[in-house]
Amino acid sequence: MKHFIVTLLISATLTGCSLMPWSSDDDAEVLMFLPADQLNQWDLTAKFSVSTTEGTESGSIRWILNPSEERLDVLSPTGSVVAQLTVTELEARLKTDDRETVAKDADTLFREVMEISLPVNALRYWVRGLDAPNMPLESVEKDGEGRITELAQDGWQLAYNGNISIESGSHRFEVPRRLTATRGDVEIRWASTEWQAITK
Repeated sequence: MKHFIVTLLISATLTGCSLMPWSSDDDAEVLMFLPADQLNQWDLTAKFSVSTTEGTESGSIRWILNPSEERLDVLSPTGSVVAQLTVTELEARLKTDDRETVAKDADTLFREVMEISLPVNALRYWVRGLDAPNMPLESVEKDGEGRITELAQDGWQLAYNGNISIESGSHRFEVPRRLTATRGDVEIRWASTEWQAITK
């Protein structure tokens, strides 16, 4: 009986080993890091706040950017959509509960309709840890791996904290997790919470 149990245990052990998937470091997929400026299509969710001397507005944003559309859904702290922004090459359109407004760009709409100083045109680059092109650049500080840690541009002072890795197929991007941007009495705090790269 004892011999039978030992034989059974050995058999079970060998069977269990044969069912374990075989792996090797040589077979592991190697993800190639790409620079953040090649991340140009995404589905991003972030929390934000904009503070001025008059108070603080906060909420979250779902930001979808692809060749066919750019859409930003602005949500209240309770999760309800309070505004939806769509941007094309010709115009920017902002829809709220009571009206729809069209302007030449997103920055104008946020400033004039929602009374929030949210520089969307620059944020497209800043949230990826890049300086925005076609804007005055005062200074840049980088860490030992070449990532921007502080940025002064067009009167804005930016500070970054933490990073997120985004996988897309065999590629990987590294982008900032949090940023704080200040200019005058305006302070923007941004925290990317979920970010997916959209493949073509």
